[in-house]
Amino acid sequence: MKKIVILFLILVGVCEAHDHVEVGLDPNTAARLGLDGPGFQLACYVPTGEFFSGYTPNFPGGWHASELTFTTETNALDQADGANPRIELVSVAGPVGGNLAFWEVGAAAPTWSRSTGWNEGQGNVPTFPVVLGGDSHAHGRAFTMDLPGNYTVTFRAVDANGIFSVSANHTMGFRAQQPPQLSISIVGGNATLSFTSRDKFVYDLQSCEDLAQGDWGPVGPFTSMDGDGYAKDMTDSVSERSKVFYRLVEYY
Repeated sequence: MKKIVILFLILVGVCEAHDHVEVGLDPNTAARLGLDGPGFQLACYVPTGEFFSGYTPNFPGGWHASELTFTTETNALDQADGANPRIELVSVAGPVGGNLAFWEVGAAAPTWSRSTGWNEGQGNVPTFPVVLGGDSHAHGRAFTMDLPGNYTVTFRAVDANGIFSVSANHTMGFRAQQPPQLSISIVGGNATLSFTSRDKFVYDLQSCEDLAQGDWGPVGPFTSMDGDGYAKDMTDSVSERSKVFYRLVEYY
């Protein structure tokens, strides 16, 4: 009797949304820097060795990751002419034992990392650069979390040229989100795979027969499936294969 060996892997692929925080003039105080941008970031889990973004080609995976760039290319704010801004970390809160890390363009390891519970009063305040308007607009700066859960991170902008005073604090929430669980059953030579989708995400079901080769390919029509918060069922024939491996790719 032919034995069918099936392994199903949970894979979160690319969180494609790339957000910006503007660094410009505080709209209420012209002599002060201001920050304007999103207050929430979703960080998907990227498995070790998997692609995350063309902006971070050396990212090794194994973290919950989110792209976020601070830039002087302003829309909501007026530009702070003559400023040379940098961003300082103020505090990190989140799951006990968790760590927030920043990755510079092209980095293969965290540029710096701070554990949850850290704040500026402990000293050794990390900084990172701002993309200046008119520059190459090189993105790729990423923030990662090593444990799932909700993080609260506070930043501020400072002017290295000393023309403008320090900005008010800008607090953002980061959700390091685990991938959905994929279940499987074998009936009559068919594998039935199920998972609960999430609204606004897109899913691909992939399979391969040799993990060493890593030749993953789409499974039938189960690609570009829009998540809606409901269960998704997929069926694939396995009767002619001695082994097959499945993985679910989640992205948006």
